[in-house]
Amino acid sequence: MVTRRTFLGGLVGAAIAPTVLRAQQAVEPEFLKERLAAGSLPPMAERIPTRPRIVNLKEMGLEPGAYGGTVRTIIGGQRDIRFMTIYGYARLVGYDKHLQFQPDILADFHSEDDTVFTFTLRDGHKWSDGEPFTADDFRYWWEDVILNDKLTPGGGALELRPHGALPRFEMLDPLTVRYTWEKPNPMFLPTLAGPIPLVIVGPAHYLKQFHKKFQPDQAKMEQMMQANRVKKWQDLHIKMARSYRPENPNLPTLDPWRNTTPLPSEQFVFDRNPFFHRVDETGRQLPYLDRFILNVSSSSIIAAKAGAGEADLQATGIDFNDYTFLKEAEKR
Repeated sequence: MVTRRTFLGGLVGAAIAPTVLRAQQAVEPEFLKERLAAGSLPPMAERIPTRPRIVNLKEMGLEPGAYGGTVRTIIGGQRDIRFMTIYGYARLVGYDKHLQFQPDILADFHSEDDTVFTFTLRDGHKWSDGEPFTADDFRYWWEDVILNDKLTPGGGALELRPHGALPRFEMLDPLTVRYTWEKPNPMFLPTLAGPIPLVIVGPAHYLKQFHKKFQPDQAKMEQMMQANRVKKWQDLHIKMARSYRPENPNLPTLDPWRNTTPLPSEQFVFDRNPFFHRVDETGRQLPYLDRFILNVSSSSIIAAKAGAGEADLQATGIDFNDYTFLKEAEKR
């Protein structure tokens, strides 16, 4: 017996998107005003998808917020910028507060018996550099990354081949892709929604320059390899494409904040993504916060620095042993 589960988050947005769009001229973030005035950034109506994801805060018992603000936090090493991927929690498919799957980056997704998964993208969705986000970005990652034995020598993530074989990938149209397994793969959606999400898509327009198949200028490839201290083109591609640990500030992203700081650094600055796909019910483009500043410190003194007021929000480097000290430092 065939069972179907359909999640129509895109249709929720369709009902109220026109109201949101009409309000947008008055709700541009102050953080972007200079770029908007210079004409280097289009207005919000041209930056977000035709039907953005609407986050109705009042339905969650919250009041809509206001633009602005910088959050300082402390990390124990450069590798810990990966926590920004968790904090932002932008996923193709994510969990809601009831741990039910909901479309986020996707406009819609459809599952048939955990065997056939059809994903629909949001029309007009863009990467953080303003380039279109389309099904071709899934196709590139499938055909030229996962199926390339230099970039993926192990045959692909185990979550993609739970029974030994990879699924069949289809690009149905510029906004629709499909993955089909011969047997059910009930872990596909959970791995897409998890804290370390399974990567099945990347910005093809940017990454092709690092791929041997698409880079005709060997001298340029050698130059990029030398600049990034790698000896093989595949190592260059892997380094420049790493999204979970966003060390490459030039890598386009779909996250709410994008890294602006190259390695090495003792401080990383993440600025708001002006093309982020979510808005609140008043028409304000999310996120509200303009910037995250991550200061690198020794893990052993993160709690002391947080207690001294050097962090506005601290989720790592502290534990229950620090509770008494942090509680005493609360007012300070």
